[in-house]
Amino acid sequence: MNSVEETGLSQIVDLPLIGSAEQYLFSVEDDRERADKLKELLVPKLKILIEQACGLIHQVYGTDVLSHCRITTTPAHRPGAKKTKAVKVATAGLAIKGKSWYFQQRFECTSDSLSVHFFGLRGLEGNPIVQVLKNHWEDVTRILEQGRYEVYSYAIGLPGEAFDELINKLQLVPEGDWTGTYIWSPSLVLPIKDLDAAQPVIDNFVTLFAIFRAATNVFLGEEDRFEEYLKCLWDWQNPLQVQESVTTTRYFPDEVDSVQTFREGAVRQVSVNAYEREPKARQKCIDYYGSSCYICNFDFGKTFGQPGKGFIHVHHLKPLSEIAEEYEIDPIKDLRPVCPNCHAMIHRRSPPFSVEEIQMLLKCARGSTI
Repeated sequence: MNSVEETGLSQIVDLPLIGSAEQYLFSVEDDRERADKLKELLVPKLKILIEQACGLIHQVYGTDVLSHCRITTTPAHRPGAKKTKAVKVATAGLAIKGKSWYFQQRFECTSDSLSVHFFGLRGLEGNPIVQVLKNHWEDVTRILEQGRYEVYSYAIGLPGEAFDELINKLQLVPEGDWTGTYIWSPSLVLPIKDLDAAQPVIDNFVTLFAIFRAATNVFLGEEDRFEEYLKCLWDWQNPLQVQESVTTTRYFPDEVDSVQTFREGAVRQVSVNAYEREPKARQKCIDYYGSSCYICNFDFGKTFGQPGKGFIHVHHLKPLSEIAEEYEIDPIKDLRPVCPNCHAMIHRRSPPFSVEEIQMLLKCARGSTI
């Protein structure tokens, strides 16, 4: 396993990972002084995240292509370095082993957030990230949408378009040698008190590694093997999404149980198309829509960390009490992932509210579009 260098971190492991002292450093006005202080105090703690992420990457992917952890703060002011814009940021990241630093995946810490970036500074015609996006856009889109990642390139402006449209645009627009194509994860808001609180960012690092590793193969002139890495990713994620106790009390009559089979009887029971038996209907629904609430977008993993990752109710759009015979579920058409709050509101009346009605109620209560 290609681990990070020894850093003598035992004395700070028990301290807050990113607390008020580290955040204060971002307010230092002098660029050089700030960069030095960030590197001294904050960057060693980011190395802890790298070490955790590397261990998990090797468990998930069994790969060994990572360079040793490299630390950067801005502005770079080492001898001979290019003069960089005075950005208040500190990073810890990985590049391809033995290759240039311009193709990398890294943690990025700013004055108010911690996130994961993955990017390469190459012309588009040879950008390995773009090649993986182009060759596997359906599966890549699934990863990006499920993780709420954003793709960005200076050549095409701000993110926000559908991923397939964005990827098509990326292929058509020429890009300068030092213009980057980026994938950004959602950010965790600082302060972060311990490693457990940072687990969603570590998981984001591991998730994006499937794209990183395939892009590395393209960069080295090899077959990208993305499908192989994707299988490793889903094999790792699926158990996290179905860790629900068999003895969990069921509060909603149409909650689809992750521990039951789906070839069942009538009235309260449903069947699933043969090609959906594995994975089961519930998991198929989550794979398609993600584990965020379809109504309010609440994500347990982003709020509660690892214990909440993948947790969600699955709502049956057609009440099972209305079903008088065995029938076949379409997990995409018939099911929706919803949080317990929205699920409870759906069943506040009989017949239940529709998903659209709850969305409208929530929209009116918030006074804004969901």
